[in-house]
Amino acid sequence: MAMDGRAQQLWIFIGEKDRWQGKPLYLAILETLQRHGCAGATVFRGLAGFGANSLIHTVLLLELSTDLPIVITAVDREDRLQRVLPEICGMVQEGMVTLAPVEVVKYTHRVPGPFPPGLTVGEVMTREVVSVRPEAPVAEVLDKIIGGDLRAIPVVDGDGRVLGTINEEDLLIRAGLELGASLRAEVAALGLGPSGQGAKTAAQVMHPGMASVTPETLIPEAAARMADEGLKRLAVVEGSGRLIGILSRSDILKTVVDALDEVRAGGRPRANLASKVEDSMRPGGVSVGLDAPLAEVLDGILESRSRYVVVTDAEGRVAGIITEGDILERAGKKVRPEVMRAVGAWLRGGRVPSGLAIAAKDKRASEVMSQPVITVPRTAPVSEALKIMIERGIKLLPAVDEEGRFVGVLNRSALLAALARRGESGGTGDLSS
Repeated sequence: MAMDGRAQQLWIFIGEKDRWQGKPLYLAILETLQRHGCAGATVFRGLAGFGANSLIHTVLLLELSTDLPIVITAVDREDRLQRVLPEICGMVQEGMVTLAPVEVVKYTHRVPGPFPPGLTVGEVMTREVVSVRPEAPVAEVLDKIIGGDLRAIPVVDGDGRVLGTINEEDLLIRAGLELGASLRAEVAALGLGPSGQGAKTAAQVMHPGMASVTPETLIPEAAARMADEGLKRLAVVEGSGRLIGILSRSDILKTVVDALDEVRAGGRPRANLASKVEDSMRPGGVSVGLDAPLAEVLDGILESRSRYVVVTDAEGRVAGIITEGDILERAGKKVRPEVMRAVGAWLRGGRVPSGLAIAAKDKRASEVMSQPVITVPRTAPVSEALKIMIERGIKLLPAVDEEGRFVGVLNRSALLAALARRGESGGTGDLSS
């Protein structure tokens, strides 16, 4: 984790006998800080002290059972400490929690975790970057996104410096397109062309700026930043600011898979990736039954940020999966163009188009879903799930229990966050070492 300049220092004052859910409170707090990806923390056991009750506690030979003072301190970025602070405060029933600004003069640490040591962004980034100029018409942007199977595209000036980015949502909402880029292929297959593109340019619909790193940045640092800020990709720029590559979550996860392959081939041992899928997955998820009507499926997709629903049988076992594209491709072939425009409005967050429900009124989830679905046991090691996702190009894996029942979803974002936390902390990160 990159940390320099202004930061904050957390101080927690508690007693040695304080407990939380059956374990010493100081240990529970350390585990909480580690789970939130904090850079490190240190626990001090005091020789003597007193608190609000004015009782003086010492470590005299005859008073070994005395409740000695415990101090926990951690230095980290303000945003990270602010996220963990409410949980910490809820755990401290008696004591004091303070936060003070500090200036980090130097912060160095070894880089443990699942990433090959010394690996830089420049070694794994995608070098062939598809980009557009700010004056490019939206129609050109859309064609490039569809043609390259991209989720976003950078906008660069004449010198190759990044001015902004355009993703599917920008095309859908800012450019006034009635269908998302990921759906245009399905719509084209139905013989319906996109409309509403107007004469807008890339500069008019882009998000200004793009998070960036240099090619010399270490992969664990880039992974931690993407996990912390919820980024799907980073621009890789040289000293002059010129764009020379893109680093995606997939690029980073592939480095871990490659490292696992090296171990299997007898290479140097890597960090342990045997933690279970259930430790990284998103519990639960949006699901519908086999007999669910299409309108219910549409509602479920709207609830899911990833635009999918899992179809389960009567016993809760995974039977299939449905995306927005599945609905258009399988249930929308008899839908008129004006109804497709209603689908576009729905994808922007509007109501379920009644025309689509009428055109496919007899359709059920079992008729629209894609099958079979690759699943992963919740007790499987993360390395197994990661390898499946990278080798098969899968963006999400439904997790199942011992009876095959749907229990959660593992996606690239959750994997990256888990690996980044492991790479940063690797332990309690004692500041005194």
